[in-house]
Amino acid sequence: MSTLDIQPSNNSFLSNNKYEFVIDRLPNFTFFVQTISLPSMALNSTLVANPTVAIPVPGNQLSFGPLVLSFIIDEDLQGWFEIYSWMTQLGNPESFDKLGTLTKVSGQNNSVTSDATLLVKTNSNTNNWKFTFKDIFPTDLAELAFSSIEGQDFQSSQVTFSYSHFQANRATDIWQTFKNYVILKIYNIGELHWKKIMQNIESGF
Repeated sequence: MSTLDIQPSNNSFLSNNKYEFVIDRLPNFTFFVQTISLPSMALNSTLVANPTVAIPVPGNQLSFGPLVLSFIIDEDLQGWFEIYSWMTQLGNPESFDKLGTLTKVSGQNNSVTSDATLLVKTNSNTNNWKFTFKDIFPTDLAELAFSSIEGQDFQSSQVTFSYSHFQANRATDIWQTFKNYVILKIYNIGELHWKKIMQNIESGF
């Protein structure tokens, strides 16, 4: 088989605005996220001595780049303050108590670290890939610049998170796929009929 005979199963290209990002412990911040970059990753390698040339061999440890995203700031600074509060409790500048009201129990709104999820969607807005970032915490919150000599502009900022690692898994919306399949199969029995069937399915009969 020649390479010309090999065709991808999906010829649609990935869109940069088809995504959703959620941090478990930051309900307000999630709404204001504008951009996010999927971090880099690298596999460490080791050089093995050889009389002629050092030979690289695969290592056994991965390293991950920082998670960096930008967000727009509302006039009440809700999202910004969630990051600020998280960071100041971790690095309390006024006390030796570096946890404050934070808890080491995962999954809480005041956990020391939190999991986060990046959902990458298809061009039809169905979930396609799920990237889960484990045990994230903020390490850098960018400055805010105010000016009275320029025209009005809306403020945005950038925050950097560290984390242990991220996992990538397919996240196809099985329920939506099933509904599309049902629609295709029963399209010839009439629109009102299949709508009634779908309503029964969604209500659990």
